[in-house]
Amino acid sequence: MQLPMGITHEQFVDGQRAAEFLGLPRKTLLNLARRGSVPAHPLGDGMRHTWRFRLSELASWVQSKTVESGSHRGRNEREFS
Repeated sequence: MQLPMGITHEQFVDGQRAAEFLGLPRKTLLNLARRGSVPAHPLGDGMRHTWRFRLSELASWVQSKTVESGSHRGRNEREFS
């Protein structure tokens, strides 16, 4: 498959691999995906989806959520959106 110039091909990973990458339980990651809080790609129609992720998108998402020291929230106040 020929990709447009400047576009590189990155494999999708499943929820287990993506959760390991983020250090989260798989169920937590899938809940975040359902809420639209993390970059995710649903496959399939209907109520149930198979979710796939790109590690580069997750890494960018985490980096965008990084806060400077001294301005972080407590564990119970943290948001993932």
